[in-house]
Amino acid sequence: MGILGRLPHAACLAAAVASLAACGYGSPQPPLASVNPSDSAASWMSPAAAAKSLLYVSDAQAFDVYVYSFPDLKLTGKLTGFKRPEGECSDAKGDVWITDNQNEQILGYHHGGTRAVAVLNDPLGYPAGCAIDPHSGDLAVTNLFDFSGNGGVLIYKKAAGTPRPYTNPSQYFYYLDGYDNKGDLYVSGKTSSGSYMLSVLARGKDSMSTVSITGAKIFVPGTVQWTGSSLLLGDQRCGFAKTSCLYEAAVSGTSARITHRVPLTGSCDVVQVAFEKGRIAGGDYWSCGGAGHNSTDVWAYPRGGRPTKAVAGIHAPVGAAISDAPDL
Repeated sequence: MGILGRLPHAACLAAAVASLAACGYGSPQPPLASVNPSDSAASWMSPAAAAKSLLYVSDAQAFDVYVYSFPDLKLTGKLTGFKRPEGECSDAKGDVWITDNQNEQILGYHHGGTRAVAVLNDPLGYPAGCAIDPHSGDLAVTNLFDFSGNGGVLIYKKAAGTPRPYTNPSQYFYYLDGYDNKGDLYVSGKTSSGSYMLSVLARGKDSMSTVSITGAKIFVPGTVQWTGSSLLLGDQRCGFAKTSCLYEAAVSGTSARITHRVPLTGSCDVVQVAFEKGRIAGGDYWSCGGAGHNSTDVWAYPRGGRPTKAVAGIHAPVGAAISDAPDL
């Protein structure tokens, strides 16, 4: 499976610390090699980027973040200097946050910017995903796992300062997260035995709870995204097959009922997608063998199916975020 998807068992921890790319479809995979291990190229951005909607996609093998105009996917820029960029999130102002897993940092960029305007340190472990609370502006960062063992969620109040940690005792790995319209935070992950699970940190609460899921079985955690009416949950190994899909879930308290499946036809491993009304976008990491290739894709939503647009040139896509220009 993909970068985050290759951690189904606690036994993979030692390899995962180095590469986050071990234990795939039942057999160990070699660590990801850097495409440009001595790459010192500076970040760049097209002058026209500031006025466009942009799609940011992290590449955990090249250690860069590719920036495309959206939805036409013209390469518009590249952010460099990461050790292992993974999950991403954006806010209503167009600011984008990127987790740098092996640097143990979370970096914030203005829309179309080439330099980080904020750098937050992760004091406990390896950041994987992030989400912005639309009500408070708090930044919720998932630690895939911590230095001492099981992972958790770190909440940076107003996206600054020292974070407050939260955990669910039943959850070991913490993958990606997303807020709903009420300010409740949902987090995809796994138990120590490798089973999928979803946790929620309800707004104003001090502890996380397990969410029961009915209507479908999810195998490998991925996207958690609020669409305005339902929670979008990704499965990197849909139906336990070598393909990815998304599920729409109606949530109420600690219950989630799957109501619709969004197929990503022809995909291998889509870790995270970004949602915009009528579309979803992200990277497809091709680790399935055969004639496929790594790509950055746009799909119709909620229909799904084959991409309406796809471009090659990325190596190991993981996270995705859409950033709209402040005046759009």
